[in-house]
Amino acid sequence: MGRQTSATITERKTRLDGSVAEFVCDALLVEVGKRAVVRYVLDREAHVGDLILAPGTVTIGHFWADRSYNVYHWIDGGRTVAYYANLVDDTTITDERIAYTDLTVDVLLKPSGAAMVLDEDELPDDLVPKHRIAIAKGLESLIADPRGVIREIERESAAAQRER
Repeated sequence: MGRQTSATITERKTRLDGSVAEFVCDALLVEVGKRAVVRYVLDREAHVGDLILAPGTVTIGHFWADRSYNVYHWIDGGRTVAYYANLVDDTTITDERIAYTDLTVDVLLKPSGAAMVLDEDELPDDLVPKHRIAIAKGLESLIADPRGVIREIERESAAAQRER
């Protein structure tokens, strides 16, 4: 079982162009080398697809070392706004950091179970086969059973917040 914690952890996203973004999050659950659940509160408005996320929206981030995606569960005022899956590769999880390669393509899951694939048009033409395979695997997992993914995220978000 992972450790429940009130420490912080850094989420480090490396984009395909080599640029890096880091976010300091509250670590809710960490299983080193396996998975992590973190909490981050938006400090400014964000636009994603047709959604507008208000400042104060809570993000519960779910990361797995063995999956081709991670999922952000966005909650505003106790209500789920949406789920946002980043297709990723090379996820590593330690007590101090979650690091992954962001493969550009994302999937927006609405609470209804509707799924929208985003940013496929932004993929570079020279994308390596390894990353193409990871994208295909992630899309297959997310699109084949979006309601199953949503149920898992709802359950894990509730458990991680309850344990805190």
